[in-house]
Amino acid sequence: MGEEHCSCGHQHDHGHVHHTPGEIAGLRRKKEQLSMLQDNMREIQQLHDKIDGALARVDRENVGFILTQRKTLKELKKLAEKVLGKGKEPIFATLYAAERDYIENIEDIMHHAQILKRAGQGSVTPEVLANMEKSLKAAEDAAK
Repeated sequence: MGEEHCSCGHQHDHGHVHHTPGEIAGLRRKKEQLSMLQDNMREIQQLHDKIDGALARVDRENVGFILTQRKTLKELKKLAEKVLGKGKEPIFATLYAAERDYIENIEDIMHHAQILKRAGQGSVTPEVLANMEKSLKAAEDAAK
């Protein structure tokens, strides 16, 4: 790495960068945080895939099927809170906000599914279906 290309914003005297041990440790921590984030995002994505897979199987007849993913959603909530909720870098906040949107949409869908299940399959009103579809679309958009 050429000294001139340091992007840390430090003053350079004759092309030499003087990082304090604290700064070096900070940069190393940042790098560790981000590689941990990558691993965690893979885990989060697996939970999404599980939930989305269940969503794909939901139709008018078995609208309650999404409720099988309650535990997965709880897991996702906990994981997102743990790995994104306390991250210091801006990327953590951005990802956490997206996760919360996704989680809220799935919770919405589960709420509708619960109502439909309770009401018995016969009473799926167009309004309830429209609401579910809206939540589904929002969940899909949030996942992109």
